[in-house]
Amino acid sequence: MDASVDLIILNGKLTILVAFGHGGEVEKSHLKKFIGSDIIAERWNKPIEIEQSEGVAVIVAGSEKITCSANIYTDVFIAGVSILRTEIEIRDRILLNDILVSLHSNTIIVDGLDFQSFASKKISEIRGKLNPGMKVSYYPITKKYTLLKIKEFTPMLDQKSLKEQYGVILTRFLSGETSIRPLHSKEITEKLANDLSYYDEDLFLASPEGVFIMGCDDYLKDLRELLELSISLLLLFQIYDMKIDSEITNAFDAIKKMNTSKFYFLTQAPRKLERSLLKVSEIGLVILDDIEDLLNPHKITQDWYYQSAYQRMLNILKVWDFEKLVEHKIDDLQNLYATARELSTEQLTMILEATIVILILLEIIQSLI
Repeated sequence: MDASVDLIILNGKLTILVAFGHGGEVEKSHLKKFIGSDIIAERWNKPIEIEQSEGVAVIVAGSEKITCSANIYTDVFIAGVSILRTEIEIRDRILLNDILVSLHSNTIIVDGLDFQSFASKKISEIRGKLNPGMKVSYYPITKKYTLLKIKEFTPMLDQKSLKEQYGVILTRFLSGETSIRPLHSKEITEKLANDLSYYDEDLFLASPEGVFIMGCDDYLKDLRELLELSISLLLLFQIYDMKIDSEITNAFDAIKKMNTSKFYFLTQAPRKLERSLLKVSEIGLVILDDIEDLLNPHKITQDWYYQSAYQRMLNILKVWDFEKLVEHKIDDLQNLYATARELSTEQLTMILEATIVILILLEIIQSLI
């Protein structure tokens, strides 16, 4: 049951992560221009912080408004995803509900722009730096994730009492919504059960939309980096899914032409199908060569706690579900290609057999003449 008084944040940090595709892999030599260190060798397949700047953020909810300092970071995941990380320092009194309202009414202002416009502007700048002078096709999907860490708040409660008395608003925050629909007790229980914190007095409630944090001071950076990696992998698989869908469409068009052409193997359809299969096979090889290792918690860290936390993050975000979907589509496209090759071979065989018969008949006719 919720308390009759509002949960008020006096000191905390609101972090907004926006993951986006930056157009494919980034060359190590180009990345060295940003950071110029051996950190690339250590974190080549993990998000790497490449730039940082400061700004001013204003959180507005109705008539309430507070001004905060903001630190803005760019974290690049080399395989094809970057994360814009905006950390807003909360030093003035604000209700948790007002933060929730501002997030979903897009009334968080950063450097004079609403957050959506600010993020779009920064994403364009980052893409331009990572792909200077290049025309790159970017996929429009992004993944927004919100972390709220509370340091000083009232009423001052421990993590157990906080979940018991403010379970409804915590669930709304973790569900990424501001609706006033009644929440089922099972939904509240499920959302509040995903606590990834190490110590009993800490709180790291994770969901597919965000994280609510109390404590975790000594190891929060490690958890955030694992979370960024999980979000990056999720978006990467979603981008792969879109890429494969377009190639499957090309493959079906090629298959359909078999039914309308008696000389299918002489058309461009087999080549189009081969090109689609090649593009999708390249995705499969990247997954096999790099991404599969990143899905294995034991290859990410040797610490049992971080292994467990990372595995749960992958589960919560449904990363493995998207990976299975992508793998399934790759297999189906390969099966389509095998079917087309078989039909093409049968067609070619029939034509060769007919040609041989015709040549034999010509020989017989010439001998009779």
